[in-house]
Amino acid sequence: MKPSIALIINTYDQPDYLRRVLYALNGQASPPAEVLLADDGSDERTAEIFKDWATTQSGRCEHIWQAHDGFRRSRILNEAIARARAEYLVFLDGDTVPHPRFISDHQQLAGPDRFVQGHRALIGRRAARTFGEGNLRKERRQALLSGDVSGWKHAFRWPIPLRRTRRDLRGVRGCNLGIWLQHLLKVNGYNEEFTGWGREDSELALRLINNGVLRTDVRGWALCYHLWHPPLDRARVPANDQLLASAVAEGRRSCSVGLNQHK
Repeated sequence: MKPSIALIINTYDQPDYLRRVLYALNGQASPPAEVLLADDGSDERTAEIFKDWATTQSGRCEHIWQAHDGFRRSRILNEAIARARAEYLVFLDGDTVPHPRFISDHQQLAGPDRFVQGHRALIGRRAARTFGEGNLRKERRQALLSGDVSGWKHAFRWPIPLRRTRRDLRGVRGCNLGIWLQHLLKVNGYNEEFTGWGREDSELALRLINNGVLRTDVRGWALCYHLWHPPLDRARVPANDQLLASAVAEGRRSCSVGLNQHK
C-alpha cells in the first residue's frame, strides 16, 4: 500500500520561484495529502502567494513561519516535521520545480527501512527567468537547446528508475529527499546546531544510516528542476564541516537539539 505523503517545502524570500513550485503541484499525477511550507522568515509576499494557492487545494496546507535570524533551515524544517500528519515526508526546496510525477514516484519508491535520495537538473540563469511558468516539456526543450541546463540526465523521466543502495554521503541534498516520519522521530530530526548554509542534510543522512535506514539513490524518477539564484553565504561551511566530522567520528545516531525542541 502506498504511504500518505506530506510535502515539506522550505523557502526564504523567493516568492516568484515559490509561485512556480506551487503551480507545478497543481499538475501532480498524485497530489500529496498535505503541503507544509517551512518559511525561514520571508515577508508578506510569500504568505499571500501560499494563502491564495492553499484556498484552491482539497488537502491540508499549512504555512509555518519563523522570524529570520540568519540561515536556520534545520530549525524551520523541524517545526514542519513536528506538524506533519502523514506517514512519509518528501522534502523539496522552494526554488525547485517538481516534475508532474514527482510525488507519485516518491510514493512508489518508498521502501521499508530506507530513505530516498533523488536528484535534480540545474536550470541556468536565462532559462530560470520563465521556467515553471507554463508547459514543462516546452520549457525544458527550450532550456536544453539554449544550453541552459546542467545535469541534463536528470531532466528526463526514465521508464524504469535506476536504484542503488549507498552508505556514503556524497550527493546528499535536501532538495529532493523522501523519509519515513518514524525514522525522523527516531533520529530526532534535523540537528539545529547547524546554522548557515551547508552539511545539515548530510549529517541527518549519516544518523539515519547509523540507525540502519539505508539510502536508496534514485535516478530517472522523482525529478525536479532547480532554478538559478545567486550563491548563498557559505561562511559557516567550515564550522558545519567540523560538526559533520564529529558526527562521523562518533558514529552518531541522534542529536541533542532537534525535534525534541518542538513537541
